[in-house]
Amino acid sequence: MVKEAIDFLKKCIEIYSPSGQEEEYSKFIAGFLENKGFKVNFDRVGNLIAEKGEGKPELLLVSHLDTIPGELPVIEKDGKIFGRGAVDCKPSLAAMVYSISQINFEQRDVGKIVFAGIVREEDSLEGIQEFMKSNVNPDFSIFGEPTKINQICIGYKGRICIGFRVLSQSGHVASSWQYINSIEVALEIWNIIKGVCWQLTEQHCPTNEPKKYFNKIIPNLSLISGGQYTNCVPATCEMHIDIRFPPEISSQLILSEIRRCVLDFKKIYENNAKGEFQIQENISSLIEGYEISGNELIVGALRWAIYNTMREKPTLIKKTGTTFINQIGIDFNIPSITYGPGDPRIEHTNEEFIEIEEYKKSIEIFNKFISKLNENYKKSKFS
Repeated sequence: MVKEAIDFLKKCIEIYSPSGQEEEYSKFIAGFLENKGFKVNFDRVGNLIAEKGEGKPELLLVSHLDTIPGELPVIEKDGKIFGRGAVDCKPSLAAMVYSISQINFEQRDVGKIVFAGIVREEDSLEGIQEFMKSNVNPDFSIFGEPTKINQICIGYKGRICIGFRVLSQSGHVASSWQYINSIEVALEIWNIIKGVCWQLTEQHCPTNEPKKYFNKIIPNLSLISGGQYTNCVPATCEMHIDIRFPPEISSQLILSEIRRCVLDFKKIYENNAKGEFQIQENISSLIEGYEISGNELIVGALRWAIYNTMREKPTLIKKTGTTFINQIGIDFNIPSITYGPGDPRIEHTNEEFIEIEEYKKSIEIFNKFISKLNENYKKSKFS
């Protein structure tokens, strides 16, 4: 059984599956689960959805099928497996899938298990957006991504990806005072956004704890382009800003304050410059922050499973990134967490590897977790 589990993981890593090219990998996973009695379907965009069992609780195990581009040789050496996806996140997915494939549903009452393999996590929201239209109705969810084997992620920041395009009139720099410089205006808007984020952090983030990065609104100017010639006042400038914010602050509060301040600035600027310009806004991503209590049943069951496998107390963590668990937890309105083997510090690098022993332990942890969650769920219903 151990060799089968390792061979399964190696095959998962060997199948190259960058975003948009997940079909071979998803069909391999689908065939494996079908042979174990799961009902398997693919939705319109290629998400894999597999189900088995019945009743409550309904547990959703979900991970993503794709990796970043860049194929790497798959090598097993010194108790490790190296290759693209060997951290993000094929060991997490493989551990989930192999664990549920070993469940004897006739002998164990574990409710209903749903596994979802989501496409295009690395390059778009297409996969998760389509999956959220499915007819699954989970009570709990666990998202498979590397957290290290003794850590459980219970919180993620939200994300606003907002773009601005400034349009003005071009003219010769020798008479630049007659024109409005679109790049200068864009940079002023960027400074306004930084100020808004700093102020809202002070006003709305918890004051009874240090302002750690998870508790801050952090804007990032990630892309800016403008101008055409060195001797012309630029008439266009585009910039994109990525804002990560904690769960206690809503995206609408941030956006409304940014818009108010930008419009106030525009009026003052045009009045003083005696000219006009346009500001066009585009939001390409908007996801609210998400966090659950460490006292939730799903957290307790996983903590128990980790401790009873590793003999060490697991740590609850919060990540400053944003992931699918935000949408799953919020849209389904269910307790959701992230867990999986592997060191997230080497995600997206050419040094990705997974400790085979850690992968094997994570299968055992998932197996114990599923049983314990079902046990705790039934106790809570009848207590």
